[in-house]
Amino acid sequence: MIQFIKEHWVQYLIGATVAVLLGLGLSFFLGGMWSTPESIRAERVEAEQQKGEELDEIDFETRAASRD
Repeated sequence: MIQFIKEHWVQYLIGATVAVLLGLGLSFFLGGMWSTPESIRAERVEAEQQKGEELDEIDFETRAASRD
């Protein structure tokens, strides 16, 4: 078995390289195809920023109340 692998190591190397390239290509293709659309992503970012501002406001009010 080891002798067979030693004789055909180039084919194994080529096969592994092809497998890696196919995997990367497929993941790139599917990542672009199934990723979140830009409009939805923008809505989520806006909602997250708004939530952050609300939390900052609550934190500011809490600090102001604790000083009194």
